[in-house]
Parts: sequence; C-alpha cells; structure tokens
Amino acid sequence: MDQLIFQQATSSSDINACHSIRKKVFCEEQNISKDIEFDNLDHLCEHFLIFKNQIPVATARVRKKENYIYKVERVAVLISQRRGKVGSFLIKKIISQYCKDNKDNSIILHSQVSVENFYKNLNFNSYGNQFTEDGILHIAMRYLS
Repeated sequence: MDQLIFQQATSSSDINACHSIRKKVFCEEQNISKDIEFDNLDHLCEHFLIFKNQIPVATARVRKKENYIYKVERVAVLISQRRGKVGSFLIKKIISQYCKDNKDNSIILHSQVSVENFYKNLNFNSYGNQFTEDGILHIAMRYLS
C-alpha cells in the first residue's frame, strides 16, 4: 500500500523538491512564467511536501497575510499523482496545521477555476469575481471551518 507522508519543508533539499514540483506543474505543464511562479516571496512562507513511498509528489506554501489569516499558495501535485487523493491529503493536512489549535484562524486561496470544485469538496467557498493570473482564470476562496 502506498504511504503518504506530510511534512514541512525546511532543508535546502526539501525546498529544492518543492521548486522542482512547482516548475514541472506550473512552468512546464501550464506554461506559467518562471518570473511569476518564483516571485521572491518564498522566504516569507512555510512550505510543505507530500511524499509517496519516500518520493516528493506534491507541494504547497502558506503565507501569513494578516492576524489569523493564512493564504495557501502554489499548490502543485505531479500529474501522475492527480486523482489519487494526494491533493486532498495535502490540503486537509494544511487545514489541520493552521486550524486545529486556533479556530479563529482563516485560510484563503486563489483557485484556478478549473479546479474550483476540488476545493469546494474540501469545504472552501468561492467569493468575489473571477480574475486572471498569468492568463488563467482564478477565483478567491475561503475555508469554512
């Protein structure tokens, strides 16, 4: 049975794995500019990895926006791992990380419209109007605890 492990990325090799996954998913697969993807905000964020059988397969970063508001960004799952609950596992672990001890915490994100239902199934609610980031339609979403 495949084992998924969630961990915070703290070492340089972990951060390199995060960057590698993001580069594959966003820059190569979705043709997002490297300048936009690697926006010089990584140092302000906490980074997370999902390992499947000891191989990094998914990543996300979380940035504190204001008191009690955290923004999940750069959620990337390797194409071979999609539809296998890896993304759900990642987001549920992040929710647990930020909301388990403090119910006042709020989690927001900007979802690509094409995966909006993925987040809705994890109890996120859309708000505001759709907008474009690097040519891709997005919608703002907030986690409903």
